[in-house]
Amino acid sequence: MAKKSKSKKGKKAKRDNELFAQLREQGVRKSVADQIARASAGLDSGKKKAEKGVRDAAESFRKLAADLESKLPVDTDVVGAKAEAAKAEAKAKGASARMTAKATAKSAKTGARRTKAAAKRTAGSAKTTARTARSSAKETTGTARAAAKKPTAASRSAAAKKAAATRKANAAKRSAAAKKAAETRAEGDS
Repeated sequence: MAKKSKSKKGKKAKRDNELFAQLREQGVRKSVADQIARASAGLDSGKKKAEKGVRDAAESFRKLAADLESKLPVDTDVVGAKAEAAKAEAKAKGASARMTAKATAKSAKTGARRTKAAAKRTAGSAKTTARTARSSAKETTGTARAAAKKPTAASRSAAAKKAAATRKANAAKRSAAAKKAAETRAEGDS
């Protein structure tokens, strides 16, 4: 049957003989089974290259198994059951993804709505502040104009003095005109 590897003083075997025997029973060629068994033994001893080799071999076997299954007639129960299971799993993943996407979209929409509302409130507040400022400015301007039109005590006093001076000047003119008229009449009588 399979050759046993010689182990010296407790060292790990260079090949996993059980795995080698299993692979040979499944019809794997000796050289391939030997390589895989050696790589598996390397895993036990912690070698990094062995891990890569075993991963590659496992991937190759998976591809081979998938290829063989695809060649089987479709109407067998096993293939149908696997197909249904795969379909159900894909459907579940799709539903989960749709629910996650829907929740994310809803969250984004809610966030956008809140941001928009906050912006409106801020804009409304700014409009109200601007309206208040305009109103206050108009009121202040009106008050200033009214104050400018209303005479103060000092301006009333100055206006009264000016009016008195104007009346005095006009009276003097009238008096001068009256004197002249009287002289002209007196000359005309003489």
